[in-house]
Amino acid sequence: MALRLDEITARIRDQIESFEAPIEVADVGRVISVGDGIARVSGLANVMATELLEFPGGVLGMALNLEENQVGAVILGDYEHIEEGDG
Repeated sequence: MALRLDEITARIRDQIESFEAPIEVADVGRVISVGDGIARVSGLANVMATELLEFPGGVLGMALNLEENQVGAVILGDYEHIEEGDG
């Protein structure tokens, strides 16, 4: 059975269009405070040191100071729009 190029293209296109990647959110924290490029975040019980965190607007941060009830994170980008209460 020989497939034509347009049939192969149509099959690939159908598979791409029906592809669904699962999205998994491990923990969602809440910003307690932010200033000078440092954020304090609560609710991240399973975070590890040097783990990347995503803040609102897609800005990344790195968890550094792990305390019992909060995490201190260095914000790796523009932190002007990150506010207390963001989750």
